[in-house]
Amino acid sequence: MSFGEQRPMPRIGVVIPYFQRAPRLLRRALDSVAAQEYGPVQVVVVDDGSPRPADEEITPELRDAFPRITVVRQPNRGVAAARNAGLDALDEDVAAVALLDSDDYWKRTHLRNAAAALAAGADFFFSNTKSAEETTDVLSRHPLRDQLRSSVPVPRAPHIVRWSGGVPALFVRGCVFHTSAVVFRRALMPELRFPVDFLRAGEDQVAFWELLLRAPVIMACTEPTVMAARGGVGIWRNSTLGSPAHLVRLADEIKWRRYMLRASSVRSRLSMDDRRLVRSAIAARRSSALDSAIHLLLHRRSALNEIGYLLRSDPLCAASWCAYLPRILYRKARRLADFRRLAD
Repeated sequence: MSFGEQRPMPRIGVVIPYFQRAPRLLRRALDSVAAQEYGPVQVVVVDDGSPRPADEEITPELRDAFPRITVVRQPNRGVAAARNAGLDALDEDVAAVALLDSDDYWKRTHLRNAAAALAAGADFFFSNTKSAEETTDVLSRHPLRDQLRSSVPVPRAPHIVRWSGGVPALFVRGCVFHTSAVVFRRALMPELRFPVDFLRAGEDQVAFWELLLRAPVIMACTEPTVMAARGGVGIWRNSTLGSPAHLVRLADEIKWRRYMLRASSVRSRLSMDDRRLVRSAIAARRSSALDSAIHLLLHRRSALNEIGYLLRSDPLCAASWCAYLPRILYRKARRLADFRRLAD
């Protein structure tokens, strides 16, 4: 199909993995879906053993708002398994899949923009994202901002552009799009599944990489139509420096980047500069993991399971720590000496 040639508007299904403790988060996400100017034909909520059951959040008004809403209940298996269950529950007539995390929400134009992009020939679409607590959006802070904003615009679709900069560029300097910003044509990869061996990061990027490798046409909306909110059980955002969960998140981020380097379908697409940037990102995360491990040990917090997960995910991490440890200990000793000198 040529660029700009119109396809029929796609029938979109929405998949929402759900595990939350705070009230009204899922309701806010579903309210934003119900308010879309271009509505979905199906919504699937996967209750992944949530402490607050999904049924408590889905009001009669919400059930009336959707032509079809499906609630899948399963024991807690993690966000990747929940997304996979949601994909399995979509009806056959759903032509495109929109992903939405339960602590995020959309502006009214999100699915309309996605449908316009897919009708104009896109196979994979993503939108710009903004955090509710920040004044700037994700794209304005990303190295690709100028390249994306100067990409070829889509006729009759304001703020939507066609991406032609290649797949690696979307990931190498940090993924330019949020999971809740993605809508893709289902026929692109009917067998798509999110890898379940990632616990806190990376599982979505592996899946998106595989989708994008198969996507002849990629489009993006440069205006933020996705709101990434805080306050929920954000498995990535709540993995802060110095916490055991931070070690798991770093392990997954390293594993994802090692996947980029070793996968045969990837090596042919990564330039020498790309590989250098990926290796630099791995080194930075190994150093950060050692800093977190030392912090936990100094504060007598147990993290043996998390350290074990990190070393199993990245066996070379232990060797790199031998090089980093003297520098980190020296830096901490200098800070302690400076603190004592100021105290005196």
